[in-house]
Amino acid sequence: MPVFLKKISTSWLGYLAAFVVLSGFYMSLAATVPLNSDSVSAVLEAQDILHGNVLLHGWDLSTEPYYVTEILPYVVVAGLAGWHLSFYYLVPAMLLAGMVLLAFRLCRVMTPRGAWFFLALVAAPTAFGVQVMLIPCIHMGAYVGVLACWLLIFAQNQRGRAAIWGVFTALLVLCLASDDIVKYCFVFPVLGAAGILSVQKRRLEHGWLVACLLASLGLAHALKTVLAHNGAFHVPGLWTMSFAGQERIGYNLSVLVSGVLHFFGAYFFGKEFSLHGSGIELVHLAVFLLALWGVGRIARSKTLRLDLFDYAALLCMGIMVGAFTFSQLPIDDASTRYLVFPYVMMALLLARHTVLPAASWALGLAGAAVYAGLSVPAPTLNIWQTNRNFPINMELTRLGLTQGFAPYWSAAVNSLPTPVRIAPVEFGADIKPFHFLSKRDWYTQGGIFFLCDTPAQAAQAQTRFGPASRVEQVDGHILLVWDKTLTLPG
Repeated sequence: MPVFLKKISTSWLGYLAAFVVLSGFYMSLAATVPLNSDSVSAVLEAQDILHGNVLLHGWDLSTEPYYVTEILPYVVVAGLAGWHLSFYYLVPAMLLAGMVLLAFRLCRVMTPRGAWFFLALVAAPTAFGVQVMLIPCIHMGAYVGVLACWLLIFAQNQRGRAAIWGVFTALLVLCLASDDIVKYCFVFPVLGAAGILSVQKRRLEHGWLVACLLASLGLAHALKTVLAHNGAFHVPGLWTMSFAGQERIGYNLSVLVSGVLHFFGAYFFGKEFSLHGSGIELVHLAVFLLALWGVGRIARSKTLRLDLFDYAALLCMGIMVGAFTFSQLPIDDASTRYLVFPYVMMALLLARHTVLPAASWALGLAGAAVYAGLSVPAPTLNIWQTNRNFPINMELTRLGLTQGFAPYWSAAVNSLPTPVRIAPVEFGADIKPFHFLSKRDWYTQGGIFFLCDTPAQAAQAQTRFGPASRVEQVDGHILLVWDKTLTLPG
C-alpha cells in the first residue's frame, strides 16, 4: 500500500476509534438527564418513519422540522440495530462526538500546530452543558452539518474541484431545510465575512461561495415548499417575531449571563466566598474570561490578517448573542442552547491563533485536562435508575392501555419504553388537541384513558366525557380510564 494511503487509513481509524470512545462517554453523561416530551417526540417520529411514513404525513412538528439533522440519525441507528431505549441517549452522544471531532479536524486543517486543547471548552461539558447538548432536537445535528460545510470550503480552497461546491450546496440545503439556526450561525456570518473582505480588497471575494450560499437559501425554501404541498409534515413554526421591549432586554441579558456562566461551570452567585464554596466556579470563571480576552485580542489585532473563517466566527458570535439579547426567544437559562455554536467558534478561533512552543503547549494541554476534570459531571450507566423505572408507563402497560391523552409535558415522555400512544391535549375553556409534536389521526382514532396533572383537569375530563370507570393515582398524576373510546376531533 502506498505511504499516503497508509497515512489516510491510519488517520481515519484514529478518528473512528475516538468517535466510538467519545460516543460511549457522552452517552453515559446523557443518561444523567431524564426524558422529556420534547425530546422523546424525535424518537416517536423516527419510529413512524421506519413504519413507512417517510415524510411524516399528518405530523405537526416543532418550531423547526429537524428532519435531516436530528430525526434521521435515529432512523439510521434504529433501522440498523432495532429499537432500544439506550438509543435515546446514544444518538445525541454521537452527534456531540461528531461535532467535537469535526471541530478538531477543522482546527488541524486550519492550523496543524494550533492549540486544539481549547476545544475542551465544549468537549468537556458541565452538568448544565449536558442538558443543552445531549438531549435530542437541540440543534446539535445542525452544528455537525455546519462544521462539515466549513471543511468542504477548506477542501475546495486546497483542491479547486467544482464537484466539492455541489456537495457543499446539497449538504447546506438539507441543513437549512431542517433547522433555521444554520442561517444565523453560518450563512449570514459567511456572507458578511465575504462582504468585509470584498470591501477591504475592493474586489469580489469568494464569489463562488457567495453564489452557493444564495442558491442554497433559495433551494432550501423551494424544498420546504414542495414538501408542504405534497403531504409531508407540517411545521407550526415560531410565533410572529418582534424586537423585545426595554424591560425584556434587561431580562434577556440576565438570562444570557446566567446561562453562559452555568454552561462554563462559572456560576458563582450566591455561593460562599471560599475555596470549598466557590473555588471551582471561580477557576472556571477565570478560564472563561481568559477565553473572552483572547477573542477580543484577535478581533482587535492589527498584525493578524483575518480571513473568511475569522470574520465569520466573530460575526457568528455577534449575530447569535445579539439575536438572543434583542428577541423574545429567551425563556430561561436553557434558552442559551442557541449559543452553543458561538462557543465552538470561540474555541476554534483561540485554537487557530494560539501557536505555542512545545513546553507551553504541554502546559496548556495539562490545563485543559484539569479543566475537563473539574467540569464533567459523574456519568451513569443505569438508564432505568436515571428515569425512575418509568412508573406511569409501567402502570399503563400493566393495565393493557395503549391509546390515550395527556397534557403535553406528560404525554410523549410517558410513551416509552413500552410503546403507548399518548396524544397531547390542551386544557382551557375546553379540552382541545395540542397540535405540536403530535400526529393528527391520534385524536380521531381516540383512546380510552386520560393522564391528568391536577384534580381540576381530572374533573374537567369527566365533565366532558362522563364518569371514568377507573380512577387511580400514579406517580403524582391522576389516571382516568373509560370503557369507551374517546375522540377529540379538530
